[in-house]
Amino acid sequence: MGYLGCLCGRKGQWDGPHTPTAEQRKHGSSPGVRPGPWQQHMARADQETLKRLWLGGRQGTLCAREQARAWALRERWVHEEDNTYGMGEAIAKRVKKVGGGHPTPAAVMKLFAKVDEDSDWFPGKLYGERGGRTRVLVGVKATAVAASAKAQKTGGQGPTYSSILAACPDATRNPQTGQAVDKKAIYTVFRELCSGETPEKTWNHQARFARVALTGAQMLKRLAWAQHMQTLRHTADWYYRKLVWCDLCNSILPRTEQKAQELALARKGGKGWMSDGSQSRAINLRGNSSALKQNSWNTVRLWWIPILARGKLHVEVLGDAFPGETEAGAATMVAKVRAAPNVRFPNGDAPTTLFTDRGAGFFHPGTGGITAGFQQALRDHGLRAFMGDDASLQPGALQEVMLHETAVAWCRYKLARCLPARPWLETPEEYRTRLKAAVAEVNATHDVDSLCKELPARVAQLILAEGGRLAK
Repeated sequence: MGYLGCLCGRKGQWDGPHTPTAEQRKHGSSPGVRPGPWQQHMARADQETLKRLWLGGRQGTLCAREQARAWALRERWVHEEDNTYGMGEAIAKRVKKVGGGHPTPAAVMKLFAKVDEDSDWFPGKLYGERGGRTRVLVGVKATAVAASAKAQKTGGQGPTYSSILAACPDATRNPQTGQAVDKKAIYTVFRELCSGETPEKTWNHQARFARVALTGAQMLKRLAWAQHMQTLRHTADWYYRKLVWCDLCNSILPRTEQKAQELALARKGGKGWMSDGSQSRAINLRGNSSALKQNSWNTVRLWWIPILARGKLHVEVLGDAFPGETEAGAATMVAKVRAAPNVRFPNGDAPTTLFTDRGAGFFHPGTGGITAGFQQALRDHGLRAFMGDDASLQPGALQEVMLHETAVAWCRYKLARCLPARPWLETPEEYRTRLKAAVAEVNATHDVDSLCKELPARVAQLILAEGGRLAK
């Protein structure tokens, strides 16, 4: 029996010949009373030991106290709420991991699953091996990553996952798998070995001073669209069989080292690696995101089409003469989209309904009416737009709801893992090869099949969020 078990025996049970008074219990002694197991354990259970039991643990995990707190919050939620929607995210924000930071909602829900399945669960219980997977980034490897991250930050580029992989390919390679380590391993090095003005102020991934939010009008329009989608009463299987998700995407390839640094700075998101109190320094501010979209003399724009249908992702890379987000570009996209499913479904069972965003080549920005070029191309190839000839009800800001946007994000993440050390020397053909490999890896490692059935669930989440952003 451990310390806590000894301290929590049957009510009123003592091992001495008589029950000590409150004053005697306060000082841990009783004249004329033979010391019993309670007093012996109290002597051993000093404050440092109790602190270790309740607050100790591996970096990145929940200590026993935080596990107990999460469990208590879950019990309160279940008692007061009608459903568990949003529970994992809400509780994850209320507990902290050993070493700092919050767990993911998925990790919190996994803990609750273990609690429910294990009748002997207690806070701090270990499952499997205590040490988990062996850390790759230790010693000289961790030092190399930290030095590269600090050098990139000083140089104005700002460290990112992909830039560290490119700068330290050998240090960041897992010798057991031959693949690059994941983001968490690199971010752990940032938190432990990188600091700002003083050594004790290590980096944290925290919000920058600028953030783009949805307006009230945008939220109302998103909510109205979601309510309209529910009135259609299409099932997840219907969307799976009928829809082709597609879009016009592009990648800006830098042709100079300076432009490569500018693009890296522009990719800084809403959070960045910095020390507390240094958020207002120029080096920690967000770059100009327009650089990711604007073509210039020192860049090459490469257009490509993601095509998501029936559990598979495919991409078509377009040539140098592609006209971009215009009616002519939309017509070219329709022809490519028609050809790709025909190859995959030679028996004439290919889906024929296209779901796109409200891009300029597809619908008029002001009215939402379909463009003549897009409309004619659909007719020529026997296809139709999901929103028909009028997409005025569909908001322009639906990124996290659109299924193909998730697939594209997966691709860009894969591309970030194999960014060349000198991206300004990469040719369009080499980028095309990397993109195709990223798509193949997405199909092999992600549940693309389930993704193609997620639209009804995302619509329901959008309604619950009253048009706000969906939780990740």
